[in-house]
Amino acid sequence: MLSSNQLTQIVHKYLGLYNSTDCIQQFCKWTVRESTVGGRGIIATEDIPCGEVLFVDRPLIFGPRCGNVIRGCTVCSKFEDDGFFKCSLCALLLCSTECQDFHTDDCNIIAGWKKKVDIEEIDEIVMSHALAAIRALSLNQEQKQFMSALAAHTLPQHGGEIIKLKQYFEIPEEIEKDMIFACQALDTNAFQIATPYGKKEMSLRGLYPVAGLMNHSCLPNATYSYNDERQMIVKTSRFIAAGTEIFTCYSGILWGTTTRRSYLFKTKHFWCKCERCADPTENGTMLAALCCLANECTTGYLLPIEPLKSSSSWQCTACGLRVPSKIIYKIQVALGTLISTLDFQNLEQMENFLMKRVTKFVPKVNHIVVDLQCRLIWEFGDVQGYRWHELTESRLSLKLVLCRDILATLAALGLEDSHLCGLLFYHLHATLAERARRHPDLYDGLKSEIESTIERAYRILRGDISAPVDLELRYRYLGPDCEKPQQERFSILSI
Repeated sequence: MLSSNQLTQIVHKYLGLYNSTDCIQQFCKWTVRESTVGGRGIIATEDIPCGEVLFVDRPLIFGPRCGNVIRGCTVCSKFEDDGFFKCSLCALLLCSTECQDFHTDDCNIIAGWKKKVDIEEIDEIVMSHALAAIRALSLNQEQKQFMSALAAHTLPQHGGEIIKLKQYFEIPEEIEKDMIFACQALDTNAFQIATPYGKKEMSLRGLYPVAGLMNHSCLPNATYSYNDERQMIVKTSRFIAAGTEIFTCYSGILWGTTTRRSYLFKTKHFWCKCERCADPTENGTMLAALCCLANECTTGYLLPIEPLKSSSSWQCTACGLRVPSKIIYKIQVALGTLISTLDFQNLEQMENFLMKRVTKFVPKVNHIVVDLQCRLIWEFGDVQGYRWHELTESRLSLKLVLCRDILATLAALGLEDSHLCGLLFYHLHATLAERARRHPDLYDGLKSEIESTIERAYRILRGDISAPVDLELRYRYLGPDCEKPQQERFSILSI
């Protein structure tokens, strides 16, 4: 096992911070050390202000996520195409001759294995799921050494992609072991790679080895984004004092505690005990809260008494009613079943469910409701039938309220500079700008917030591949530095 100093040197060299030929070490405000939460982590060596870039990582390997069940091109990730075909040598799915020319490295590896069945019988979904691990075979010695230094889950479920792959190929034992380890490292450390805003592409995961050294907290102090070269840009999302560990979040940031902890145990094999998980109210956000079961109680929230114990009873904040964990579990399962009946492509159904049904069972602060609210925010103004000019005044007002509510929740969690906040500031800005476009007489009263929200969004999302395509344009015309007259500023909204 490498020492922390040895690993730090590998990390710095990988990031281009260390030149072994000239023995030049560039300045860095963090190092790799033993972590108080277990294993190793990234620790600040001096005070780091909010919004500062910590490092720019790149994936050792990447490929389609194993949760994908859709057919897609294994080169460009496009999945809506009538011209898909299998490569006759390796069985990978492709969409064009250009992509075929680009996949030679993958093809050369796979084509070297003896096939057990005809190409037509090989399942392209199995090939897609195994592709990231297959690409690990192309790593050089230094890259393999870095990957081997990462934590890797060894339970039997990790590496199943390669077991399925062996149905179709005779794979040498050493190569099989290397690919299974790659799967284990991916399942432990991989990040979902963002897709360009508005584009429909297969979801990818990447093994970003430096980011993979960051441990988890449900109140992270770092955030990350991606550029168009699949590089991950990791920044501080709040001030970090020297000696403090730098954390990311492995789960949904707006999930309630029960959901987050269950997900982390299922996928990462640990029970989170962070400050947020230990707080029944989750910094006052009440994201896990349920409605009180007492008929006469209309204002109370059910919250876990001891949130770090799955067997804990829940208690009402108003009337004090205690509810056993078994009943809480049944309620949560029923809610999951109810949500599974929703068609998330049907905005009218989703809006009706949010406004008239779901809050009969859970308070509007619950993470299930917040998730539905986010879905409506992303779609209102952006999809056919709900474009900005098509939105009713009531839907415009609803989007405004939802943006403000979720931003307040993120602020309570100390996540005002997160990627999610950036997107919400953009949508809040766009909603305010649409209101001012419709009602020019309201512009003077809205001007300050229109400018400040696009400025916040631009600062957080600039250079991010998943940023809205008109972010730059809106910032130039509707931001605080634009001196154009009102009519000209708003001319961009009719483009």
